[in-house]
Amino acid sequence: MKSGINKLSKNYIVKLLSDKDVAAVYSLCSKNTLYYDFCPPFVTPESIEADMAALPPGKGKDDKYYLGYYDNDKLIAVMDLILGYPDEETAYVGFFMTDVSVQGKGVGSAIISEMSKFICSQGYSDIQLGWVKDNPQAEHFWLKNGFIVTGKLYDMDDYTVVEARKNMVIPVTEENLSDAARIHSVSWQESHRSFCSGDFIEKHTVEHQKEYIIEKMKNGSKFYLLYDKEPVAVVSVNEGLIEDLYVLPEQQNRGYGPLLLNYVVARIQTQGLQPSLWILENNHGAERLYLRNGFVPSGRLNAITGKLSEIEFQYNGKIL
Repeated sequence: MKSGINKLSKNYIVKLLSDKDVAAVYSLCSKNTLYYDFCPPFVTPESIEADMAALPPGKGKDDKYYLGYYDNDKLIAVMDLILGYPDEETAYVGFFMTDVSVQGKGVGSAIISEMSKFICSQGYSDIQLGWVKDNPQAEHFWLKNGFIVTGKLYDMDDYTVVEARKNMVIPVTEENLSDAARIHSVSWQESHRSFCSGDFIEKHTVEHQKEYIIEKMKNGSKFYLLYDKEPVAVVSVNEGLIEDLYVLPEQQNRGYGPLLLNYVVARIQTQGLQPSLWILENNHGAERLYLRNGFVPSGRLNAITGKLSEIEFQYNGKIL
């Protein structure tokens, strides 16, 4: 991922920081006196160097990203990001701070939103972090950005840390099956309305799609829901085959489809499998989506009727 950290933000330049950047990081952090009132001791160049090298148990240097966000040449945010911690599907934010000059302007929230989407596209379903208990600024910020308190507290020498987690992609279970079926039903009806009869469209109710999902799960498919505070998209995977990618109509053109697609592609690749999918030959919107996200036609066709066929697409690992 380190070769692709520039994709962490469309608005800022993102760089890996090193000991050469300690002075700039210190300048940014030392202005945030409120943070250190709740989280002593006050920052020093030595403490920044220690943070740059610190690793949680079981993690190596390749898992750590001590990042700087730049607006032109000005460092406006610092983030300490650990991938695959505390479990393989989670990314951990050990530290995040913005320059006082951009606070209260939505910059921090925009950075976290972009980071969350990029992390998800790399195959990570959750983000975990902690803030110092009774720090109202930190609590407000992270709750506003979709993090939920887990209930776990960690007592440090001078303060208590509140653990929080943001679930971006969640497996479909009995508890959220209705959400998955609702997205599947509404989106399927909308996408098939132009070439299916009205009676056939109306058969695909939420209850009908619920039974469809249950049957596919019995046959080995895994369904996933993408959340952005609320569930917005669904997809299924069976070994390397991707199916049932649907985004709520009112949430389309916001990047949710490619985000969930890239998530399952990354998960499939970790199993050593090649991602593939099938689309109807007249579904030109889906064709454009998959071509933009690294899929190419394999040359295989599957006749649905005498007049309509499916086309297989396979992931070639390149964004066209």
